[in-house]
Amino acid sequence: MSLLLLKNLPLFRDIPAKTLEIWLRSFVPSVRSYPKGTIIGLQGQEYRDLLFILAGEVDAEIQDYSGKVLKMETLKAPEPIAPAILFAPDSTLPVTVTAATDVKVIAIPREQVLRLCRISEDFLSRMLSGLGAKIGFLAQKLRFLQFGTIRRKIAGFLLTEMNRQRTAELWVPQTKEELSEVFGVTRPALSRVFSELCREGVIAQKGRTIRVLKPARLREIIEEDE
Repeated sequence: MSLLLLKNLPLFRDIPAKTLEIWLRSFVPSVRSYPKGTIIGLQGQEYRDLLFILAGEVDAEIQDYSGKVLKMETLKAPEPIAPAILFAPDSTLPVTVTAATDVKVIAIPREQVLRLCRISEDFLSRMLSGLGAKIGFLAQKLRFLQFGTIRRKIAGFLLTEMNRQRTAELWVPQTKEELSEVFGVTRPALSRVFSELCREGVIAQKGRTIRVLKPARLREIIEEDE
């Protein structure tokens, strides 16, 4: 049963079944269920087992000393929860993880994750690639926190993409849902501001292709909302 569950997770999908069978001889991953609203892990709690979401969604939030809560991201099956923290010198959760829906996870002890990294180069490569992508996502999110309003966030994003892609006609790799996660806003609010910018003639949008018509106006938006 553990082998079948693991094969449904992208990180394990291409690993030969024989390799996984050898790995699973020394332990059995545990499957845990959490009703909606349950705290799966508290900010500051030691993180000993790598959790993969088998079903449902979780919210990862940071709370500061004033009690203000910042939602960092929503994770969905079959994503792992905080994989980088598992290997950090201080392996305590920087966020509180809460079940946004009824959730089922599979838990793998840290030492067993390291053991599989030694057994399988494919697993190690996928793990490192996933960690790099997560660090990139969080860095991007932190960068846009400096822009207080949604208009500033979008303006900063579009100008950054113009510089990166070296064109005014941009292909946006993220979906609106993914962008709303990066910006820390709701999807309807994000779509509303994109529509406003289209009506104002600042951008033209067709699907995930955006043409910046007035880059100077985007720079003004960043400056005027400060």
